[in-house]
Amino acid sequence: MLNRNRIVTGALALALLAFPLALTACGGSDAGEDSTAPVAESTSAGQKSNDTAMNQDSNASNGAANGSSSETYSISTSEITEAYMGVAESGETVYYVGNGDGSKTGIFFLDAEKMAHVSFMGAATATEQNGERLITITDELSGNSITFGVTVNDDGSITIDMGSELGKALLAPCEVSEAVDAIKTIQSYTSQVG
Repeated sequence: MLNRNRIVTGALALALLAFPLALTACGGSDAGEDSTAPVAESTSAGQKSNDTAMNQDSNASNGAANGSSSETYSISTSEITEAYMGVAESGETVYYVGNGDGSKTGIFFLDAEKMAHVSFMGAATATEQNGERLITITDELSGNSITFGVTVNDDGSITIDMGSELGKALLAPCEVSEAVDAIKTIQSYTSQVG
């Protein structure tokens, strides 16, 4: 199943590359990426560019339409120390990126069939409950949070348990650049849910 979702994600990326005019029309720079440039960004105004991937907060987006100022939250490539990707039992492709102390994390769920994604970007906190390690990521802009159990497997992969409604996901370590590229594509060309 992991290979199926990698194929779907790869196919999505290739399909997007087939439309260079759409990418050019959005603006942006052809210059190479700087390792300190934001690679994942959450914004309340819903602005998009080719240089950053964005997570939109629909409530704050409505506020921006009414003239309030734009807020953003970003994680740069140089801050990311770990990246994982995999598939949830419910079929979504899952990407997780973060730094060593959990102060900058992001988890992204892609429903390729619906061309939609859900994401949480912000600080992560770790707790123990009944012998299970739990991670909570609170989205910096919306205030929404997600809590999931984490088990580190012998092969270096992790299993996250999101409860009976969302199920589990097996996430394998991946290159930071691979996760960042996928997240940018997902956020640029799918709809934010929630």
